[in-house]
Amino acid sequence: MADLRSVSLSRRAARFVEHAEPRLKVRIGEVLRELATNPLMGKKLKGELEGLRSCRLGSHRIVYRFTADLLEIVHIDDRKDVYR
Repeated sequence: MADLRSVSLSRRAARFVEHAEPRLKVRIGEVLRELATNPLMGKKLKGELEGLRSCRLGSHRIVYRFTADLLEIVHIDDRKDVYR
């Protein structure tokens, strides 16, 4: 079995999940489980966001960073707003 990291959501990301539609919440949970085992599946970000990674979720993006034992979700939002 692959290593499973703990997942930590920022206040901003938790607020987005709290107000998301039920179907989107389920999908976010699935993607977070995948990221917890394989955090390299997202792309590296550049510029001001260097050091973070982004994972696509339909028209939404999950911005995160990770260490050996922690997956930290920085932001989840629609792709047009997430990088601001």
